[in-house]
Amino acid sequence: MEQRELASLGILGVLAERERATVKTVHEQLRHNFGRYWGASTGILVPTINQLREDGYVETTDSTTQAATYKITDDGRDHLQSLLTKPIQDVSHPSFRAHLMMKLGFLHHLSVDGQQAEIRALKDQLKTSREELRTIDATHEAEVDDRERVGYRRELIDLRVRILDTFLEWLDAIEPTQPVEQ
Repeated sequence: MEQRELASLGILGVLAERERATVKTVHEQLRHNFGRYWGASTGILVPTINQLREDGYVETTDSTTQAATYKITDDGRDHLQSLLTKPIQDVSHPSFRAHLMMKLGFLHHLSVDGQQAEIRALKDQLKTSREELRTIDATHEAEVDDRERVGYRRELIDLRVRILDTFLEWLDAIEPTQPVEQ
């Protein structure tokens, strides 16, 4: 996901949870919730919110403050849902962590069915990544004669597999269930 799309996801996600917000409020909220994964700056947020406004996804609200305030539109909510359902290119690669964490952080804005579908897709990607790592590990096992020469590098694959397994367990634990109809 490109930086502008990531910023759109963040802005729309924050605005979906507030009646209205300033760029400063959006920036603070994104830094608080996702600062470890993505360094949102006003340098990307301001032009993105302006584009979202031009596209009809957010609108300026009347405000008694000096700073402009924005709120999400119905089209913006639809766009947020489309951004939330956009696939993550490689869920196990660190360069896609910001997209993954922001997607998980705002996933509750989808219907329960939508959340389940996205979590299933993430699980499928994680399982595929895990199998690819196991294949690499098996190849290394067969081809590396001198295990001392490679040191702990081989164990790093095992670590990545364990991280993926833990992530899969966590997704199982958070996956929403459909309410039982009576």
